[in-house]
Amino acid sequence: MQTQRINITLPVELIREMGNSVPRGFRSRFIAKAIKNELPEMPLEESLRKSAEAQVEISRGIQKDFASADDEIWEKLP
Repeated sequence: MQTQRINITLPVELIREMGNSVPRGFRSRFIAKAIKNELPEMPLEESLRKSAEAQVEISRGIQKDFASADDEIWEKLP
């Protein structure tokens, strides 16, 4: 795997904790693993599509739950 050096800024306390827990020579690997664990497993586009599909299902459920209330209101309108 290719690597690239970057410059990042982290809170001093976090750096101190990492320095106490992760030996020199392993810190880049540790940070890379932490970032990888936090990144979503599926691509953003797929994640957004699944989220949109879930929202559609939620909306349909809400519409179904309130269908009788909607009918009542429509009957009362002049």
